[in-house]
Amino acid sequence: METLYQKTRVIARVKEYFLPYMKLLTKPSGHKLFMLLLAVLSMQAISSIQHVYKWFLAPLSKISQNAYYHLMTYSALPLEQFGEITIRKALGIIEEKHRKLPVLLLLDDTLQAKFGTKFECYTKMFDHAKHNGSSYLSGHCFVALALCVPVSMGNSMKYLTVPIRFRLKGEAESKLSIASSMLADAMKVLADIPTVILMCDSWYPKGEVLETVEAHKNLELIANVRVDTVLYDLPVATGKRGRPAKKGGKLSIYDDFSFTDMGKYFIAARTVMTNLFKNTVYVTVTATNIDNRKGYRLFLSTIAHENLFALFCEQTSDAEYARLSWLLPLRLYSLRWNIEVMFYELKTFWSFGNYMLRSKQGIDNFVNLLAVSYACAKLIPFSDSFFSDFALFSTQTTKYAFGEAIRKELFFANFVDFLEKRHISFDNFHDFDILDFFAHSA
Repeated sequence: METLYQKTRVIARVKEYFLPYMKLLTKPSGHKLFMLLLAVLSMQAISSIQHVYKWFLAPLSKISQNAYYHLMTYSALPLEQFGEITIRKALGIIEEKHRKLPVLLLLDDTLQAKFGTKFECYTKMFDHAKHNGSSYLSGHCFVALALCVPVSMGNSMKYLTVPIRFRLKGEAESKLSIASSMLADAMKVLADIPTVILMCDSWYPKGEVLETVEAHKNLELIANVRVDTVLYDLPVATGKRGRPAKKGGKLSIYDDFSFTDMGKYFIAARTVMTNLFKNTVYVTVTATNIDNRKGYRLFLSTIAHENLFALFCEQTSDAEYARLSWLLPLRLYSLRWNIEVMFYELKTFWSFGNYMLRSKQGIDNFVNLLAVSYACAKLIPFSDSFFSDFALFSTQTTKYAFGEAIRKELFFANFVDFLEKRHISFDNFHDFDILDFFAHSA
């Protein structure tokens, strides 16, 4: 298999991409990791280690199935360092003209139904989306952190989303503590980025996550928060003796905001104080119908819209863009949906929920292996000009094309190796028995 890297083109380039991950392990374990990553890119569906071994790994080397199973189940893979490498690779594709733009972190969790009770951390959870028609789902909960970086696609700038880390929630663990830990790990690598913005839904802007946000000067937050979050007006100087008030009077999102009809929504925004942060925050309120209080949504931003506009103004000269700059936090928050698209693609095309490993460590290893492969399909078209044509394609299209190319290269590499071992030259190729080749390669 070692000579395969020199004889093939796509596999050699893919190996070069995965090399930093492999170097974190011993040479034998790094080789097995690469083979598994290659299998994920090549196979359209994965159901188990046995399935991968039977249909991809077995013909390529003499490594046993148990060796791969042991790597995935019992080896403590350095998943935190895997995430750091992915972040560095993502930052490495940002062009100089986009260096001033903010880098986005997306935080969310996803549920995965499982139909066996022997899995570790298997539990019954509330499912607000009712994926199986019920409000409750039995299986696993994964907390995920993704990174969005600005890239050029055609004549425009877009944010490219890659997964950084998945963590399976244990029985005694809190989603907030897991999210805070992953966020702190990511910020170690992002410490030199001028502006990093965390985006999350209304479950996460509290407790340990907010403490992590406040602990990093370059980390801002744009989040959907509960509509009953207490808001205060800015304090007004009275000129009286004594300590001035830190906050003004309480505000109501229903009565104290001036809404603008934007078509599908009524939108209002203003700078306020909250109990969540010491400093002022910029809040945006949306409503489908201002007479129906059930349709109200509240969004909070620790970065003012003027500061956001200053970051993005060089990307456009559109006067309308400047006029509607007060909507920038809300517009930027719409990119949070990218993590939902990532969940969908991983579950539909990357066999995210097909794991058969029972231990928590094994499951974590498996889903993060998929995350590294998924990130490769996203990033390698921008980091390696050989694959640049795939920059505008979806990850599943890239995965399918990679699979086709890798399988062809493996076939021809094995075919040439077979000829060399039997000293069959092309001069007497007409005497070659193709059935003999398939018999030995099976």
